[in-house]
Amino acid sequence: VIAIGDFNVKAQDWNSRQLNPSGAALRRFLENTADVVAIGPIEPTFDGQGRFAPDVLDIALLKAIPAETDITSHHEGSSDHNPVLLTVGDPTPQGDIIVKRNTDWANFRAEMQRSTAIPRIETTDDLEAAVVSLETDIRTALERSTTETREVRQANYIGEIPLEAQQLIRDRRAARRRALRSGAPEHRRTANQLSRRTQKALKTRRRPVPPLHGEQGIVHTNRDKAEAFADSLELQCRENQLDDEHEEHTALVERRARQIGQTPEDEE
Repeated sequence: VIAIGDFNVKAQDWNSRQLNPSGAALRRFLENTADVVAIGPIEPTFDGQGRFAPDVLDIALLKAIPAETDITSHHEGSSDHNPVLLTVGDPTPQGDIIVKRNTDWANFRAEMQRSTAIPRIETTDDLEAAVVSLETDIRTALERSTTETREVRQANYIGEIPLEAQQLIRDRRAARRRALRSGAPEHRRTANQLSRRTQKALKTRRRPVPPLHGEQGIVHTNRDKAEAFADSLELQCRENQLDDEHEEHTALVERRARQIGQTPEDEE
């Protein structure tokens, strides 16, 4: 069981500045409970405000977690509480395993010519045996002609963010650390301004529209893409073209409707 948040419990055991009554009660509980622990990050999770100094308020309570754990505070977001990240298990970053295969098709053809013979097929059993033999020869030749390499792909999202937004993120982190250390109002204002600018930069970012295939072929410029969209909408929104059979049917229905409308009603 894992619970993370601001539980209003302070104690030096989980890196808070001081001990409060709730923290003392939790510490006594932990001393008498074997499978429950409380951990807090080294850096403050609360930036401080007014007469309240920066402190560790957000902690994690763990019950029966056998794996290694680590909790860190991050200078992100616009709240006075920093988000915390709890890592459970091996902290070593693991990326996806990419398997790259390269087949030498010339060698594959040579292997097939060397190992494959055309059998004599007279019965159904002969045909089934020939199919199994051919499949085995193909797999064997492919294995002998293919080299395999494995690479670890590390997650890298920095290229997905514009350079201007990357610099704003770095400036915001530095400003929040400076405001946390000094507590000066002007430093807090600067940090808040950078947070708003960063949020705006990330929200207004748009992915470019890839090349489109229009009536004139592949188009790349914004003007040509707009024309391609317009042509597509024009084709989708035009009126249905009815053939002669439908027109004759419509005319027949209209004549019958007029005849019915002209027929006098039966007198009671």
